[in-house]
Amino acid sequence: MLKRISCGTTILYLTLGLAGCALEPDAEEATAGESAVPFGTAGRAPPKGEALKAIGAGIAAKGGGVPSVWGPAEKSFLGTSTTAASRVYFTGHRGIVSEVFYPVLDTVNTVDLQFLVGDTAKTFVDEEKQQSFTVIQPDKRSMRWQATTTNSAHNWRITKTIFTDPGRNALIQRVQFDALGGRNVTQFDLYLLHNPAMDNSGAGDTSRTVAAGGRTLLVASEGSRASALAASRPWKVVSGAPMVSSGFVGESDGWTDLLGGNVDRTMTWRNDLASGGNVAQMGWIDLGASAVTSVSFDVVLGFGATETEAASTANATLGSTLSTLQTTYDNGWKTYAAGLSSQSATADDQYYLAAMSLKAIQDKSNGAMIAGMGTPWGETNGDGNNGGYHLVWARDLFKFASALVTAGDTATGASVVNYLFNTLQQSSDCGVAEYDAPSCPQGYSRVGRFPQNAWVSGWQYWQGTQMDEQAMPIILAWRLGPSVYNPLWKKIKRTADYIVNTGPWTQQERWEENAGYSPSTIAAEIAGLVCAATIARANGDTTSAARYMAAADYWQQSVDRWTFTTTGYHGDGRYYIRINPSARGNTGSGPQVYNPVSGPDAAATFTIGNGGGTHDQRYIVDGGFLELVRMGVKRPDDPSIVATLPEYDAILKRTIAGKGDAWFRYNYDGYGEKNDGGNFDGNGGRGRLWPIFTAERGMFKIASTGVGADGNPFLTAVKAFSTPQGFIPEQVWSETTDVTGWSVQKPGNVSAGTSTRSMSPLNWAMGEYISLVASIRAGRIVDIPSVVCGRYNACVVPPASGEAGVAVNVTATTVVGQQMYVTGNTAALGNWNTDLGVPVDPRSYPVWTNRVNLPASSALQYKYYRKNADGSVTWENLPGGGNRAMSTPTSGGTLTLSDTVSW
Repeated sequence: MLKRISCGTTILYLTLGLAGCALEPDAEEATAGESAVPFGTAGRAPPKGEALKAIGAGIAAKGGGVPSVWGPAEKSFLGTSTTAASRVYFTGHRGIVSEVFYPVLDTVNTVDLQFLVGDTAKTFVDEEKQQSFTVIQPDKRSMRWQATTTNSAHNWRITKTIFTDPGRNALIQRVQFDALGGRNVTQFDLYLLHNPAMDNSGAGDTSRTVAAGGRTLLVASEGSRASALAASRPWKVVSGAPMVSSGFVGESDGWTDLLGGNVDRTMTWRNDLASGGNVAQMGWIDLGASAVTSVSFDVVLGFGATETEAASTANATLGSTLSTLQTTYDNGWKTYAAGLSSQSATADDQYYLAAMSLKAIQDKSNGAMIAGMGTPWGETNGDGNNGGYHLVWARDLFKFASALVTAGDTATGASVVNYLFNTLQQSSDCGVAEYDAPSCPQGYSRVGRFPQNAWVSGWQYWQGTQMDEQAMPIILAWRLGPSVYNPLWKKIKRTADYIVNTGPWTQQERWEENAGYSPSTIAAEIAGLVCAATIARANGDTTSAARYMAAADYWQQSVDRWTFTTTGYHGDGRYYIRINPSARGNTGSGPQVYNPVSGPDAAATFTIGNGGGTHDQRYIVDGGFLELVRMGVKRPDDPSIVATLPEYDAILKRTIAGKGDAWFRYNYDGYGEKNDGGNFDGNGGRGRLWPIFTAERGMFKIASTGVGADGNPFLTAVKAFSTPQGFIPEQVWSETTDVTGWSVQKPGNVSAGTSTRSMSPLNWAMGEYISLVASIRAGRIVDIPSVVCGRYNACVVPPASGEAGVAVNVTATTVVGQQMYVTGNTAALGNWNTDLGVPVDPRSYPVWTNRVNLPASSALQYKYYRKNADGSVTWENLPGGGNRAMSTPTSGGTLTLSDTVSW
């Protein structure tokens, strides 16, 4: 990791990297060091509980180190074992190991681990991560990685195979160092540099040299987190002692020894201890005295609750047959991949990588899944930002857990639902409001509420409330069926009650910045309430079901009135705005309680939460309205949806030559690098293009046409925006452009359509890739909740066994604010409950239409009614006050009703 620090008027660039420890040479090895140690044969496991022994005279480094920072967020690999026994999760940047997480996915313990390569003539020292590199999956159905780094000018190459021990908490790197251009290994010096960040903090660490199991190791610790670095080759011995050292970053670490201050490119410092600061470890690998051109060896980073446990783990892994561990690791992933849906053989390698990447970020302790394995712009963020993206967001979790369900992994989806409701859901009321809860240990809480984000344990991180995050866990539970949702009904009810009591207004929308009425948030809330009503009825609670459905219907019928402007600044002035910043009215005793104080045509202003300035609500647009289709709340040909597309595309879409179309989040988005290329720091940033929206638009296209192949250009674009390894970034660079007066400039050293430094991969984006592949194959959006789109005439739900499809066509006149329904003497029609009746769609007014699946071969009664704006009901006027009758056809058949209503 490159750190820029100021020392008076001198600017130093400090690179933190991989430190190592290896087998201390015995007399035989000291004279025969030229023989390469075969893979997996060099180690001897220590006796269980063997005490660590201090090395040397106890020379201690002085100082505390410069403030620590995290690793870059652009990952070139990531992984973990599929086994529960290994709780180590790793990432890589530019071919070197970067953040390593243990024992849970929110806890970083390593920032980076790399080699430094010098020549024995002391003319150069190269940092591995600054060289050209390639990273591949040797097996496309395993999360084992091969990284190759080369400096042809200096005639060396390093090839590493990276995976974890399936049975222990250890990271393994199988290393081959090659001398090129007629050189041999005796002409090189090889150093291992490691920057620990124990227990999710770069500060306060202790590093020291110890002996255990016949090896010299470098251990680091803070609290109950410890690591131990070991290698299968010996360290270089100088003056009778191994050349390993612990120091403080920027002051006494190995990088500074080799390259800082008076650059002598020689390791001379040998500190046995660095305690209570930002530490780094370095060891000098003995490549042997033989003039061979290649040396192979293994490096293991073991973890434990104590230094002794970490050292024992590292030694035990090195003492194992590593080829066997590699095969076991591969087989675990192959078994997982084999259990996924091939989407009728249309799934490609990137689909499987996406699914395996998502599975790799599921914590093995409780089923949680994090948003991303890193910190956006990590190289300029330190301990003050210890959450990064390695936290749980219920929205992101819903998106990629649902994608895994689509991919055929329902077991992970079920474990996620249980995590959401049994661990993440809050169960008490505390605090006055968001960020106003001084006496609450975990911050603001409400019964049934999901926090904005949280640690894996469920402990709240930020205290905002996002109403889409309340609804999405319910949708996921519904999708997985009665065996998952019925046992959780009481907890689902708590959240559904919270949605009805609090929504549709949200304290934050899906971009976590502003309050008000958001189309995307309202879409999720409606879908969540319809799913909750379905679950309530399955559990015999028709009272709750009626309450949820009545609210969902009113919100579905009102979302345009709340968020669709007819006096906008763009195009023809008719489009959905990003958010109506109005407060909730809370007036009246009926559904009017949900109405905003002011509508979307008011001259209301709001300040964008990330530095984008203050603007009229009608000036800011985003793609959130497409969630109305994705959630089944609106048809893709709904007039308001269609009306918004021209403005959305004109303002936010950009075509990257040779790649495809991508979209900005919204105009005046400040969440991104600055125009001069500097990292986002909350001021002067510019949001860039997000590949997520390319996938979202591809699925909308499929929904619009019903032709799966229409999604192919969008899939091709998402692939083009991906890294060479197949990871989909959060953001990609755009060409220099103007976004309605918001200048977004491309720095000269980057290419349009490639990953910015925000986050890669973004797990949400990886999930959308799966969903798009599956939707192309199916010719429809595969994860639209059918109970929602069926209710609102946005899809045709095929009848189940024992059901017949009934098309409803009823001619009726109404006034603005009135909505037509049909009910009857069967559960599918609401059993005469006017809050559970089926709405009919005025798309062809005065003919109202919908389709409902009813019991086959049944004589049923039914009747129409209208709901007025205040929630009151007026029944149709039938002769004698009776009901209508129908006889449904046999299972699988269809019936069309053509009725006329008089009041």
